[in-house]
Amino acid sequence: MGRSYDQFCPAARALDVVGGRWTLLIVRELLLGPRRYTDLAEGLPGIGPNVLAERLRALREAGVVTQAKLPPPAATTVYELTELGAAMRPVVDELTRWGLRLQNVPPRPGERFRIGWLLGCVRAGFRPELARGVSETYEFDVDGDVFHLRVEDGTLDARYGPATERPAACSVTTDLATFMAIGARLLDIPDVLERGLARVEGGPGAVEAGGRAVSILGGHLDDTGGRYGIIGAVGATFRPEAARGVHETYGFLLGEFAFHARVDDGALQMCPGPADDADVTLSTDLATFLKLGAGTLSLEDAFGTGVATATGDPGAGLRMAAVFGVPFTAAEAAAGA
Repeated sequence: MGRSYDQFCPAARALDVVGGRWTLLIVRELLLGPRRYTDLAEGLPGIGPNVLAERLRALREAGVVTQAKLPPPAATTVYELTELGAAMRPVVDELTRWGLRLQNVPPRPGERFRIGWLLGCVRAGFRPELARGVSETYEFDVDGDVFHLRVEDGTLDARYGPATERPAACSVTTDLATFMAIGARLLDIPDVLERGLARVEGGPGAVEAGGRAVSILGGHLDDTGGRYGIIGAVGATFRPEAARGVHETYGFLLGEFAFHARVDDGALQMCPGPADDADVTLSTDLATFLKLGAGTLSLEDAFGTGVATATGDPGAGLRMAAVFGVPFTAAEAAAGA
């Protein structure tokens, strides 16, 4: 396993096994099901073949990973987690929750994205108390990437590929932006169907099953400061250093959904509903809001093309952009993308 911390401590012993570069990300991939070597290499862009082979060898020696042969017609060798390795699930989920607090800047140049990495966020946000007594599987095709989520009486298993163990209660086909908007509860299943943004299959109860999936797995708008919901997600992008000396209220209006942020000298309070005393209010549609939040669209371009408007103090609008890390110029947006 390489160098050891040489400490008789459970945390140090664990880091001896999974603390090396790439190792936890290999576990992250295998938590979504057995993977071929080529699948792991594709899901871990940037890892060298020698490094991947060495990490897999070390994990097998530690009893975390094993090899198996899939039955025909696949008949291929895959890597999968042992019982010891699968016990890392709550550790990786909690690390994902913690990491969401660090996602307060746009993607850096060269950073990649895979739909499987988003599944870790779905699993980390799962609400078991809403899934008691539910036994269903939900299948998703997001921009051609297929995965399924199996709920079994308060437990969740997220896996790559289509559902094969039992029929899916619903199969949803959509794009990434719509999938994220559904998860954030900015759009519901009937809404996306009416707007032609998604297709749902699976029988007479498929739409209702999709609604249950969103309720159990998606964000909740009534949670304004926790780990769920679009209000909390916006709050997570807050930059205290940009808010020193700022005492302002910023309103956000997405169709009929309104919320606001109160900034008080580096402190933030996120609140549902409109604010009568907002210094500036940003009004836009869902797609534009997601692009602004992702840093791929600047306020300058959004205002210039008319897809977003602002009422109130223009200076407060600039401070709002700085406080939440939204690029103002096209050059800033291009750098973030």
